[in-house]
Amino acid sequence: MAQADHAAALAKLRSQQQNHPLSILKIAEPIVTSTQNTVSPSKRGSNVSNSEIENPTPASLEADLLHYKDLFSKLHFSYLEQVTKEKFLRSIVGDPPLLVSHAENVALEALLVQQKAALKAAKEEVSVLVQEMEGMARQLAARWEDVQTKTAELERLPAEIEGLDAVIKELREEQDAREGKLYRSEDPRMNLSLAETEELVKQQKEKAATLDKQIAALQRQMPAKIRECEMTERELDALEKRRSEVSSAASAARKVKEDGGRDELEEKGRWYRSAEIVLKEMVDVDA
Repeated sequence: MAQADHAAALAKLRSQQQNHPLSILKIAEPIVTSTQNTVSPSKRGSNVSNSEIENPTPASLEADLLHYKDLFSKLHFSYLEQVTKEKFLRSIVGDPPLLVSHAENVALEALLVQQKAALKAAKEEVSVLVQEMEGMARQLAARWEDVQTKTAELERLPAEIEGLDAVIKELREEQDAREGKLYRSEDPRMNLSLAETEELVKQQKEKAATLDKQIAALQRQMPAKIRECEMTERELDALEKRRSEVSSAASAARKVKEDGGRDELEEKGRWYRSAEIVLKEMVDVDA
């Protein structure tokens, strides 16, 4: 359907161009043909090449315009000069000779001033019209070039669109082929069905909830455990201190015994036993 629309639009555009060609091109055809047939590049006063005559451009046309304006100006001056000379000679050699009075000259000068003013106004009006026509011509040329460019694009786009459609179709077929294959992974969990995956997620959530409860219980027991650890550390410090004292006493007793002296503990023990005997006897006596 899109291809038919493109073809119809292109055919309609071509038909309109053939049925309604640009008037400026039709007008320019005899001028360009006459210039090509009558004027050779070697005899022209301007620097316009033969290629510019065959394929006119705005720059070449402007150069031609200046060239012809200069030629017409020289021709106009030459024509006036010749006509003036002819009239002067005829007035002199005529029979009778044509004599012009001062009053007639004054009247002719006044008429010349009026005609010059009218000619100047007409030239200004023509200049304004020429400027408007140049602006319109430039706009028309830009639009014409735009139409030509878009026409060329319209002729080129259908083939490009067909190529892109073929590429899109091929890519879609490749995508469908990839999606049709079953994806397998080394991890068995990646190959589970949706129901099995949901069940596994549920179990993992239950395990996570149990672990959270255990962590919360341990966090509640942590202060008491910390206090127990502190008490145990204090007891351990006391036992360590007692062990150090016993080790020092044992070392001292060993040293005394090695030196041949009496053991201080043994003496204390004997003193305690004698004191015990004395106390028992005193208790018996009192009784």
